[in-house]
Amino acid sequence: MIRQEDIMPLAYFKKEAFTGSECGMRYRIEMREIGEEDNKKKILAVTVWPQPFSYECTADDLKEETTFTFDEEGRKQILPWLLESYEKRRELYESVMRV
Repeated sequence: MIRQEDIMPLAYFKKEAFTGSECGMRYRIEMREIGEEDNKKKILAVTVWPQPFSYECTADDLKEETTFTFDEEGRKQILPWLLESYEKRRELYESVMRV
């Protein structure tokens, strides 16, 4: 299963998104900027979806997304959310592993 060490450091997300997969669930973690041009705020956006397709090739209605603050506390909250998301849709993720 996914471990805290698998979640990249914050500096990584300043450059690019990180994707991974676990037991039929794919996930993507990325930094986004929200707000007005003169008052932008960085956040971590985390998305999960069933394999086999990439983020770009998966229908939005199959994706589940949430956001966290762009700091260590937000980064540490990602793992529990990923594990909870997996448990909520375990049947779906296990079914795509059998295909």
